[in-house]
Parts: sequence; C-alpha cells; structure tokens
Amino acid sequence: MEFLISFTLVTLLLTGTAQLTIHTLLIKRNADLNMKTAELASSFLECLKSLPYESDVLKEGSSEDSIKEDCSPEKFHRKWTVKNIASNMKRIEVECFSENRSFKKTRLVLYLSKELGF
Repeated sequence: MEFLISFTLVTLLLTGTAQLTIHTLLIKRNADLNMKTAELASSFLECLKSLPYESDVLKEGSSEDSIKEDCSPEKFHRKWTVKNIASNMKRIEVECFSENRSFKKTRLVLYLSKELGF
C-alpha cells in the first residue's frame, strides 16, 4: 500500500515536471518568434528611413515579401504600406508575421517628414 502511494506521488511529480518543461519550451518559442518579427519590421523601417524621400520604394502603395533565413526553419512575411498623408509627410506601416502563426502579427508605423529629414 505504501509503495502504491509513493509510486503515485512520484508519477505525479514527474508528469508535472514534464508538463512544465514542455510549456516553458512553447513559451520560449513564441517569444523568439515575436522577437524575430519585431526585429524584421524594425530593421526594414530603419532601411526605409535611410532612403531619400523621393525614392521609388517610398512611393504611395503596398508591397509584400517573404523572408526565409538559413538558420531558421520559419518563413516570415512582411507587408508594408506607404501613404502620403500631407505634401511633406508619409506614413509607412510595416507588418511582419510568421507563416505558421499568421494570427500573431507585429505592426510598426513610421512617419517620415521631408522638412525635418526623418
């Protein structure tokens, strides 16, 4: 009888530890994907900021591309929209997400001013 009780307790302890470990790995993976989408969006905005205001890439409209890195099995999608909100101001919205987690998107917005130069 004592053996069955101790065996049950050890089994519950091992099962709880395994569940906790699996849950921790899932949370880490989600955090890594969130960090990667934020990194892709912000680096793209930095690239757009360095372009001249009249650049073809900064013309009003929408575009999309896919990114596949060698070190990661994930494929990411990046969409961006450029809107002229005034004669000397543009609004650039960049949205990034993993192909496997399209419900979790990272969206960043940048306002460019021709007069201020940024």
